Amino acid sequence: MAFLNRARTEKECVEYLRGMLVETGFIDLERDGLAECGPGTGFLMVNRDRELIAGIAGTSSLLDGVNMVATHMDSPRLDLKPVPLDGDGDTGLGILRTHYYGGIKKYHWVNIPLSLRGRVTRADGGTLDIGREEDAPVFVIPDLLPHLAGKKQYGRKLSEGIEGEELVALAASGPLGEEGERQPVVEDILSYLNSRYGITEEDLTSSELCLVPEPPAREIGLDRGLIGSYGQDNRISCFCATMALLSMMEEKVRPKRWTLVANFDREEVGSEGNTGARSQFLELCIYRLLCWSGEQDRRRDLMRTLTNSACISADVKSGLNPTYKGVQDINNSARLGGGITITKYTGRGGKAGASDASAEFVGAIRKLYNENDVLWHMQETGKVDAGGGGTVAKFLASRNMDVLDNGIPLLSMHSPFEVSSKVDIYMGKKAFRTFLEGYSGQNTGRS
Repeated sequence: MAFLNRARTEKECVEYLRGMLVETGFIDLERDGLAECGPGTGFLMVNRDRELIAGIAGTSSLLDGVNMVATHMDSPRLDLKPVPLDGDGDTGLGILRTHYYGGIKKYHWVNIPLSLRGRVTRADGGTLDIGREEDAPVFVIPDLLPHLAGKKQYGRKLSEGIEGEELVALAASGPLGEEGERQPVVEDILSYLNSRYGITEEDLTSSELCLVPEPPAREIGLDRGLIGSYGQDNRISCFCATMALLSMMEEKVRPKRWTLVANFDREEVGSEGNTGARSQFLELCIYRLLCWSGEQDRRRDLMRTLTNSACISADVKSGLNPTYKGVQDINNSARLGGGITITKYTGRGGKAGASDASAEFVGAIRKLYNENDVLWHMQETGKVDAGGGGTVAKFLASRNMDVLDNGIPLLSMHSPFEVSSKVDIYMGKKAFRTFLEGYSGQNTGRS
């Protein structure tokens, strides 16, 4: 819960996890260089402050492959537009215009307290991270009151109840302005930004600022067995996988196979960009590790390492909702408190866009979990024609490694307050550690 409260953006997530890793003895290969390598040595690499790959060196050759858990750190949010600031002369209110990021139900994001987080690059090239201070301002997107919503909203489809251009946050209040002139409240906002943060209006064009839900994580229920928070998709998997690595390091485990935890960015928008799972940063990391471990850093060696590797794609799964069970196949649905899920294939409809694990690899993971008392159950995302979704799995599978989706069930996924089970969080960490430490890379169908 402390992690979820601190890591509200992918950059904050990288900063938090990197700090935990370094404190436990992991070497930052970007900052500290290629120190002496040996079995049990922990290492990490960061890409543009938005992607983090960490692992522990094994006793066998890197060419024999790695055991990797792949996750993503980004969550749906409201990004500020490049020119976000405006004022309304009729009301005297200053506003911030937004462009939503990832798949959201837009009506979830009105009438709740929002926090402004992110990074600004100033004219002199310096950067500034804002939004973490205790007295940081709170924002809100006001909705239309029910007394006046009849003609304006009630005739719309639910998906159009709030439109994208209506996701406008209140930023300040001020005097009414004259028509055709810039509103005084805008100047008030700019004066505040300059005095508090030293930034100008033009600096906003080179910023990555977003609005995220402000309320902290809370325990849910009379038994406090659930956790409610923004950002559990998919920082819950980043946390569990990193905790698995940390526990191995603290216990001085020397795994047979090299282990990796890859925390990607940009999954919610298709894993595009230079920090997403489609980028070549993973290959660059493998090249560096080959060189570091004394192997040849040739293309053929890279491909051999990837081909011999195995990956758990760790992303949250849609939990069975007691109110909306009709969209799920009950026998193939994820249940809160049921432990980690195994998802053989993703995609939608006729498995479009799917990553589909082999029977051999599913069998190997099932056997591994059963032998180590990991609570698990099978899952797929809804009835065949009800919807679906994807993860980073297919992008890892395209590197010719074995990949299987595992996930922690959530209710209210992609909302400002997602719900998970403490049991599943514990089993997620146990499953990831069991795989990282115990998977032997046995033959799973590769020739």
